[in-house]
Amino acid sequence: MKMNIKFSFGRLHWAVIFTSFVLTIAAWQVSTSQIEKRIEQRFDFLSNQLVTQIIERMKRYENALKTGAVAIQTQRKKIDVDDWLRFSKALKITSMYPGINGIGVIYHIRPEEKDSFIKEQRALRPDFKIHPYHGAVENWPITYIEPLDGNEQAVGLDIAFEQHRINAAKKARDTSQTQITGPITLVQDQKQTPGFLQFVPLYNSHDITTTELKRQHFIGHVYAPFIMHKLISGTFNQKDIQDDNRHIRFSIYDGDELLYDELKEEGVTTTKSPNRSKKITIEMYSRTWTFNIQTASTFDEEMKTNQSTYVLIGGIVIDVLLIFIFIILTGRDKRSLILVDEMTRRALVNEEYFRHVIEAAPCGMIITNDNGLIEEVNPHALALFGYSKEQMLGQSIDMLVPHRFSSAHSKHREGFYKHQENRRMGIDRNVSGLKSNGDEFPAEIGLAHFNGEGGTKILATIINMTEYVSITDELKRSNKDLNEFAYVASHDLKAPLRGIMQLASWIYEDIEESASDETKTHLKLLQSRTARLEKLLDDLLIYSRVGNHLGDIEKIDVSESVQMIFQLLDPPEGFVLNLPAPLPIMTTLTTPLEVIFRNLIGNAIKHHDKTEGVITITVIEKDNFYEFFCENDGPPIAPQHHDQIFEMFKTLRPRDEVEGSGMGLSIIKRMLDYHGQKITIVSAEERGVIFSFTWPKDFTRKG
Repeated sequence: MKMNIKFSFGRLHWAVIFTSFVLTIAAWQVSTSQIEKRIEQRFDFLSNQLVTQIIERMKRYENALKTGAVAIQTQRKKIDVDDWLRFSKALKITSMYPGINGIGVIYHIRPEEKDSFIKEQRALRPDFKIHPYHGAVENWPITYIEPLDGNEQAVGLDIAFEQHRINAAKKARDTSQTQITGPITLVQDQKQTPGFLQFVPLYNSHDITTTELKRQHFIGHVYAPFIMHKLISGTFNQKDIQDDNRHIRFSIYDGDELLYDELKEEGVTTTKSPNRSKKITIEMYSRTWTFNIQTASTFDEEMKTNQSTYVLIGGIVIDVLLIFIFIILTGRDKRSLILVDEMTRRALVNEEYFRHVIEAAPCGMIITNDNGLIEEVNPHALALFGYSKEQMLGQSIDMLVPHRFSSAHSKHREGFYKHQENRRMGIDRNVSGLKSNGDEFPAEIGLAHFNGEGGTKILATIINMTEYVSITDELKRSNKDLNEFAYVASHDLKAPLRGIMQLASWIYEDIEESASDETKTHLKLLQSRTARLEKLLDDLLIYSRVGNHLGDIEKIDVSESVQMIFQLLDPPEGFVLNLPAPLPIMTTLTTPLEVIFRNLIGNAIKHHDKTEGVITITVIEKDNFYEFFCENDGPPIAPQHHDQIFEMFKTLRPRDEVEGSGMGLSIIKRMLDYHGQKITIVSAEERGVIFSFTWPKDFTRKG
């Protein structure tokens, strides 16, 4: 029996195949274009971030120099080397300003002042001298610099010996603005690498409206030396700037002179033909800095994707399948076609019912098979991801996952198929969706199995969590802004307070012999209240920083720590610290624990009504925490005040009787609340108060 099968494609068949082919090419081109755009956006972001970080770090160094200038200009007497050492330690120059090589003072010495200046400096430093000799009339010696270790050769160095240094110094003097030098080699840099100096001018008068007045009242500079590679390392807070995981490399030029270069150094992961490169030119304190930035090989690895290839191959496969299907369909006899039509009709009815269900859903819905290929999507999902239905059907669900999670997502998907249980993901923001334009959004995803035609199917529901995340981030930013406000307010207010205290002290010295007792009392009251306000600002700063990093987790002997705190509080001779048994040696967050003990012991001393007293510290060990007890034999606290004393600015005695901010116990309570601990108070009827608080044994479990 012979069968003659005639393959005859109609116009509709050819139209479908042609349309599918055109859509495949279009999808491939769109995918390629989107990938290029995403790469460009990522490179621009990293480049701008790099330049912004360096600008912000230079502004921070400038603020440190300006703080030094204010410290000098507010002193009644001329500072000496010991004063500058104390200022440097208070500024915490090495820990708070990584990347800076030091902070120092340069004085402008006129010819008639030179001998007296050298004599004055040798009073504390017999070996001080101005060097090198350069023949100029005026001298500009580096008089003080801290830390001294590593900067010894800079002491006494007359910056007038070199043109870059003196030009920038004079420009800062004549403009009263912060300036930096062109590239120089610092005398303390043994490697002889590029660096520069930053100057903030000092004047002995506020009347500097003209250049002539600025030169007349000019004293010198607060300055900082920078070795360029140390500046870059400090800016990025890393021990080795040549980290192989960095995605961009760069060099910096000051005009035509090279300041920093990591593009040609050995061992750096750069590409011979970088994927992207650009130049960014900025004005840095009247100097022109040019950044040459290019991608590293790690950038190419991160951005590498085969998405467009997959789109093209997938489209071609679909086209071939369509041709194959049409060949099969055209080779069927009439009866087979009728049967197919009937089955198709039934399938369409079921599909119509199912389509209405998923289209009415208020969230994105996607159905995939056990290979992770998309079989159905609803309109909400199309709008959410920005694809057309044709672009998604038949594609891997991985196309909707950010590329950095693709490999991990494939493993999770395989594990989900093996262990068929419904689950919910994304509440903790660990799940992100990838839109067609390359944008990502946080998502909450629900997964469920069901049996369908052709095997097991997965129904995924997707909710865009962008608004939820935005609200959460806004709350975090608000909290951060509040903390920064408290910090800035505390620091900015302390400077005038110190000025008030100093003025009150000078007034008291001036009128001590002639003033009445009432006037002296008023001045002492002014000093004590100003000191109390400064203490209040310090406590406000501590209170606002609870929850931030307050020290490291270290091993501490609590007995030694408590005894040291008691001695530092300088109690009256009649007060005794009693430790009936040794307190634990523990690994913990030391700073908040010491703050708690300092406030409890300090309160026991301040609020005692006698000149002698006993403070007893004991501890009880529990399963996961210690309970510490701080007992004193002072006056009792009435039960109705037990809650009130933990409120901010609340004291039970008049402020003029007890010096304090009224924040000690509120700081303690907030610290303990943050760590999930508690504090209680027990007061005897006649004498004695016991404060008890709990403290975790193991801080490594937090977070």
